[in-house]
Amino acid sequence: MADTSEILDRIDKVLKDNKRTENVYLVLTVILFLMGIACFAYALISGEFVWSTPSAVTTGLLYFPLKEIKLLRDKNVALATAPIIITQLPPEKAAVEIQKLLEHIYGEKDAE
Repeated sequence: MADTSEILDRIDKVLKDNKRTENVYLVLTVILFLMGIACFAYALISGEFVWSTPSAVTTGLLYFPLKEIKLLRDKNVALATAPIIITQLPPEKAAVEIQKLLEHIYGEKDAE
């Protein structure tokens, strides 16, 4: 059975991985947003309003990365509470609370 320090190290690793993934989503979201703005600006400057269509599409596509960022942040908050649960509660209660935490983190995908 893993001791507390191993568990905390794993949680820290997952938090770092989630933060990196969140940063990738943020960068890609900003790029997508800027592309939409560029298409819209080009449509206004050139007078060819067909160029406003890509900006409408990219704006619609922003929903998905923003949703993933929100889910990652929710998971990070839940994982950040795990060390306190592990260290402060007796083992029996900690096991129950960690099970609830895992259901919260991974149960959202099943509910969608």
